[in-house]
Formats: sequence, structure tokens, C-alpha cells
Amino acid sequence: MHWNHASDILSGWIELSGLPKFTTTVFPFLLGSVVAWIDGSPFNGLVFLISLLAVFLLSSFCFVLNASSIYADLRRKGIDLRVEGTSALHSTAVSGRFNAFVKGRISVRQADIGAYLCVLAALPLGVLLQFYFKTGVLTLPLGLIGIFIAYSYSRGMRLSYHGLGEVALTTGVGWLTVFSGYYLQARQVSWLPTIVALPWVIDVFKLKLTRNIPDFECDQLINRRNLAVRMGKRVTASLYAPLTICAWLAFIPTLFLDLGVPYPFFVLLAIPIFFTARSVLLIQTFRKSLIKMGGSETKEQIRGITKNAFTGMILIPVALIAIFLLKIIVTAVSPF
Repeated sequence: MHWNHASDILSGWIELSGLPKFTTTVFPFLLGSVVAWIDGSPFNGLVFLISLLAVFLLSSFCFVLNASSIYADLRRKGIDLRVEGTSALHSTAVSGRFNAFVKGRISVRQADIGAYLCVLAALPLGVLLQFYFKTGVLTLPLGLIGIFIAYSYSRGMRLSYHGLGEVALTTGVGWLTVFSGYYLQARQVSWLPTIVALPWVIDVFKLKLTRNIPDFECDQLINRRNLAVRMGKRVTASLYAPLTICAWLAFIPTLFLDLGVPYPFFVLLAIPIFFTARSVLLIQTFRKSLIKMGGSETKEQIRGITKNAFTGMILIPVALIAIFLLKIIVTAVSPF
């Protein structure tokens, strides 16, 4: 019986973590590491694996703590997610986000304890990286900044409740992951990872705004005054196309970096651009339906927009990684 209970808690924890979301931290971290490599720093595989584990732990901390915070707030408002129809309150990404709580596999307290244990496990890794592997004096501060952002997003300062969550997430997921991946390999500060990360940073902000639209009623109910709630669905949706264009334009500085990447390799950027372009077309249809239907929308519309938007966003670091790795491979096999 004890083993079954522990198994339920573990499965509940994994479900709350939302494993697909880890791509939003793992790929940009890998991008930063590859940028350091192509910039001339020797790649340290052991440092990469240890730091990637730390990133994984801090991502779990953030995702689970946020889920348990929202669920606890809904319960305090008297919302019982076991009642049919209430699941529509929170339909972002994957249906049944709180099933682990609703089915009793894990409690909010157990989820919180697991989240904090992730931080405790990550801290020694930071100490090991800075003082044993000598990755630089900013190693621990960067990790602590990540912990602060992850915690403050839904607890403490509750940034996501005061219109600052989008900025916090953009800073942490958009910029910090890429910069940290670069710094831990290069052991120096440079503008290079920030320039390369610009399209990713803009798209992270855009997607966070967009994913707040299906959560609109839920966030209003728990008084989570994020930017979408403050601006309204129509204004939030109207920002999608301009932000997408800004993300595309942000690729341009990368083309002129002195990294020796052949221009034909950058054709791979057409892949994320294709998916984000599809989502732009879908958001335009969505905006029109908001006007016709008085501010409501269908689950099919939201699912199509978020699927293409998320795919396009995550393919940005993937495409850049592929471009830089191709450059490294070509250089390695070239006789000249």
C-alpha cells in the first residue's frame, strides 16, 4: 500500500511537471552551449550534463509550483474541478492539467515539497560547477536568479498576478537559459548569446501572451492580473502579428555575426518561420471570431493557434542549433 501511494505521488509529480514544457528550457540552454562552442570555447561535456540536470530540476520547481499555486487558488475560490464543465476554466496546452490533484494522486503540499526538494538538489550542482569545475564567478548568481524568477512567478512577489509574469518568464526562459548555457562553457560574459537569443526571447513573450487567452476566465477568477487580463483578449491577440514580425527581424543580426557560418545554412530558419506564419493566419481568423461572437472563442481555434505557435517558437533554438552544428561539422571535416 505504501509503495502504491509513493507510485501515485511520483506519477502525479511527472504529470504536473508537464514534460513537453522542458523543451522550453533544455533547447535554449543547449543553444547557448553550442554558441560558446562555435565561438571558440572547448566543449566540456561533463559541465554540460551537470548544468543540464540543474536546469531540469529548476524547471520542475517552476512548473510544479505554478500548477499547485493555481489549483490552490481555485480551491480557495470554491471551484471544484471534479464538477463537469469546470475544466474549461483552464484549457492551455493539455486538457486535464490538474488531474493529478483532482484524482488525489498527489496533494498541493506534496507537490510543493517536491518542488523545493528540486531546488535543494540543484544548489550543490551549482557549487560543484563553480568551485570544482571553475565555470566562473557568475555560476551560482545565475542559478539563484533562476530560482528567484521561478519562485516569484507564482509565490512570494507573485509576479504573474501583477502583470509582470510575462516579463519574468521572458527573462528566465528567453534570455537566462541561453546566456547560462553560453557562460558555463565559455566562462566569460559576451553579447553574443543575447544577440543570438533575440528571436527566441521575443517569441517566448509572444507565446506567453497568447497562452493566457484560453486561461482568461480562470485568471480573472483567481485575480491573476496578467497582461492578457489587463489588456483584454482582442488587444492581446492584435499584438501577435507585430511581435511575430519583430521575432523574424531579430534573426537579421545573427546573419552578420563573425562566426563564419555559410549563408545557405540559414535557410533552416524557414522552418520556424513557416509555423509562426501559420499561427499568424490563425490568429487573424481568431480575432474576427472574437468580434463576431462577442469575445468568445472555440477550443479548436485556441488549440490550432497554440500548437502552431508553440511549434514555431521551439523550432527557433532547434534551427539555430542545427545551423551552428552544421558549421562545426563542416569546419571539422574540411581539409582547409
